[in-house]
Formats: sequence, structure tokens, C-alpha cells
Amino acid sequence: MQHGQVEVFCLTLKGVSVERPFGPDSQTFKVGGKIFAILGDDGGLSIKLSEVAYAALTELGVMRRAPYLPRGGWAYTDDVTGWDDQELSDLIARSHELVAAGLTKKARLELGL
Repeated sequence: MQHGQVEVFCLTLKGVSVERPFGPDSQTFKVGGKIFAILGDDGGLSIKLSEVAYAALTELGVMRRAPYLPRGGWAYTDDVTGWDDQELSDLIARSHELVAAGLTKKARLELGL
């Protein structure tokens, strides 16, 4: 998956907004004001994973603990282009779901989730 494809995919998910707090080439994707993905200008991606997915992917060396996000199952991949499109899309969508699930019921309803 290419860098631009990740951005396009993230924006297709419900209730998503994007900010660029780290510069024009880095995107922070949020749902309900909470981050679910950070796409760096270096081609890296940080996403939230379930405990099981985090353990499996980090133990396999496919992903590692996300820099600056040491808690809560945040994982990082250096290069999104090395991933199968469907696999990475599924992980991003799951990250969106995990973060959205932590929103209040009112916020989820307002976002159509």
C-alpha cells in the first residue's frame, strides 16, 4: 500500500478528521477527537492494536512499539509499502473501531458509528 493510499483509506472511515500537527507531510487521523492512526512523512504508520494483535505482530517482528506512544497497544511499521493492501486496511479499520469503541455513546451516535 502506498502512502497516499493509506491516507485515502483512513478518510473513507466514518467520523474521521485529519490534522497535521507534526508538519505538512505527516497526518494524524482521529475519530471523535481521538487518534487512531499517525502516518509519518517517512512512510511509517502508527496504529492502535488489540492486545492479541499487538503481541502477535510485535513478537513476529512485523511491527514494533510505536515511538512516543509506549502504552495501550500502539504499534509502528517503518514502511507501509511492504504490506499487503488488504491486511493493512484491515489493521487500520480495526484501529478505528478500537478507538471509536472508547468514545461515549453520544459521540458515537453523533458520528454515525
